[in-house]
Amino acid sequence: MNAMRINGDTALAWGAIEAGASCVTGYPGSPGTGTFTAMSDTAAEYGHEAEWCLNERIALDVAAGVSQGGRRALVCMKSVGMNVALDTLMVLNMTGVHAGLVILMGDDPGAWGSQNEQDGRYFAPLAEIPMLEPATPAEGRRMMRWAFDFSESFRTVVVLRITRSFSVCEADLPPVRRPASLHALDPDREPMRWISSLSNCIPNHRRLHQNLRDISQSFEEVPFNRIDGAGELGVIASGFVHSKLQDALEGADTSGLRCLKLGSLYPLPRRLITNFLERCRRILVLEEVDPYLEDSIKTIGYDGGVTPKVIGKRSEHVPGEGELFRWQMQEALMAHLPGLTPKRVFTEAGWQEEKPYRKSHCAGCPYNDVLSALREEAAALGQNPFLTADPGCVVIAAQYLDTKLCMGSAVGAALGLQKAGVGERAVAITGDSAFYHSTVNALIHAGSTGANLLLVVLDNAGSLTTGGQPTPDRGVLVAGKPGPVIGIDNLAAACGVDSIWTVEEKDPENRMRSVFREALQAEGLGLVTIRRRCEPVD
Repeated sequence: MNAMRINGDTALAWGAIEAGASCVTGYPGSPGTGTFTAMSDTAAEYGHEAEWCLNERIALDVAAGVSQGGRRALVCMKSVGMNVALDTLMVLNMTGVHAGLVILMGDDPGAWGSQNEQDGRYFAPLAEIPMLEPATPAEGRRMMRWAFDFSESFRTVVVLRITRSFSVCEADLPPVRRPASLHALDPDREPMRWISSLSNCIPNHRRLHQNLRDISQSFEEVPFNRIDGAGELGVIASGFVHSKLQDALEGADTSGLRCLKLGSLYPLPRRLITNFLERCRRILVLEEVDPYLEDSIKTIGYDGGVTPKVIGKRSEHVPGEGELFRWQMQEALMAHLPGLTPKRVFTEAGWQEEKPYRKSHCAGCPYNDVLSALREEAAALGQNPFLTADPGCVVIAAQYLDTKLCMGSAVGAALGLQKAGVGERAVAITGDSAFYHSTVNALIHAGSTGANLLLVVLDNAGSLTTGGQPTPDRGVLVAGKPGPVIGIDNLAAACGVDSIWTVEEKDPENRMRSVFREALQAEGLGLVTIRRRCEPVD
């Protein structure tokens, strides 16, 4: 069959389809959204289910149930989403899984579409679960199939880590192969298997550690690790950083360079790494974002009595922040291997050629108009409220804000400001997707503590920064079928909100300003919902 040009996200989706995954869940956030979308678009054709969830923990909970029921499940989320899913993950590691369960986690070095650039690789040793990272779309497709089999064989969650640059890279691959049937096992109802409690926590943890030792032995033979070249100077790279390394070295004489490509991030193949260290005098480690590999490799070398010089982020040969670009790699390589002459020299001046597309916002984004109107009406009343916000589209109006932390934090931060006695009203700002994700929990707290607070929800009909995924306020499921509506206003009333105002799309501008004036003067817990549709970002 003729090859098709696809990106890394789609290659991973094809791997999950070919592995016979029955269900994909997730919460929108790039990187990772593209893989869910590719599986959503093909759900009817291949028979699997795709379901956006209100947050990442719910997505993992659903996947855990699918696995226990004997079907394979994929969960898609970005690195900050793993923070949300961690409660479930730190129990699921103890109980293990039944049918294969894979988490696709997208890291965002450079924070091209995120509020931070946290390095998600540290979740693996924290949760004591295996983690892999593909270097190319073709390898990602194979790795996804392999990960499902491995998950089922060792009864463990497996995490595949990707970065933004892998997500958008492209390759020509054969079309997806339809599985004969979706993978299925009988449901697992083994007594106490799925219950983590005081009585079995220590035995479960002991079993987890034994399983991890077995996985460590197995990872010595993982097909995604390899050593290329020879010489006393070594380079270690993993995932898509290795692909960028190949570009940086193209056409150069690398006869004096020995390269270790790592596809398994945790547990690391200790014997393979020790053998590599024994043959090198000095080693350059290339990675994104933190010195995770650099520190781990030094530890492995110390334990094995092999301690060549290891340089990288700790030694400041490699930048400690941001995405690692090819020109930065070449600078580090030329210092490491004098005389290196690659075919193409990447430079800082030409880095725009490598600079990724940073998310823009929709033309005519309503956030600016809404928040400027709120500020103007507050000023007319002699008020200067502290505005706290959740991430998302609101970043376009950051000049109006005092605080923006993470999903669901706006209400809590506003409550804290009032407890500090700042002398002004605190107003929390959130979008409709963030409201359902985690703001509603904080709103229950505000309602149950009698808070004097105003919450403004800008309902722009979905998760617009990640493609316009639906929310329960619109009553639309992922497949576009009509579903039950669970409205923002109804939830707010149940949470103890005293006063509720709604400004509809058809209402004139003075209606919104009138509502703001009234709400800013009202006592108690109030909610203003502003409905303004906009087009999703491409």
